Amino acid sequence: MKRRALWLFSVMLLLFVMTQALVAQNPNYNNGPVWRVIYVDVKPGMGDAFWTDIKQNFRPIYDEFKKQGWIVDYKFYTNPVLQHPNDWSVAIAIEYKAWGTLDEMGEKAGAITEKHYGSRQAMMDAAKKRNEFAPTLSSSLAREVVLK
Repeated sequence: MKRRALWLFSVMLLLFVMTQALVAQNPNYNNGPVWRVIYVDVKPGMGDAFWTDIKQNFRPIYDEFKKQGWIVDYKFYTNPVLQHPNDWSVAIAIEYKAWGTLDEMGEKAGAITEKHYGSRQAMMDAAKKRNEFAPTLSSSLAREVVLK
């Protein structure tokens, strides 16, 4: 009886391990990095203010995030064909190695950002000012997949 129970337990454990491995795999694609895409509406006549802010604030902070190994890359896209009055004009794409990186960054990334601006209040004031000339319309996370 003990032998049969041990055999049954071994079979069930093997099935559980195999099922977990199969669930983690997809027959159509392999998982790639994680992307955050931020869609921004740069107000008419405010392009210079937006790009200056990107160069002075976004670039140094995210270059430091790259040095820390939290992000792989970041890219900017412009929308040449606006389909409605509140459409996005610039998309900012930030590439992370994996989902866990977002948790890893946590307070450390906040401290780097606050240090860049000099204080938490200066950081919040800059965000309010940025929102006046380039409000964020949406921000989403997506997993890149590579077809097999």
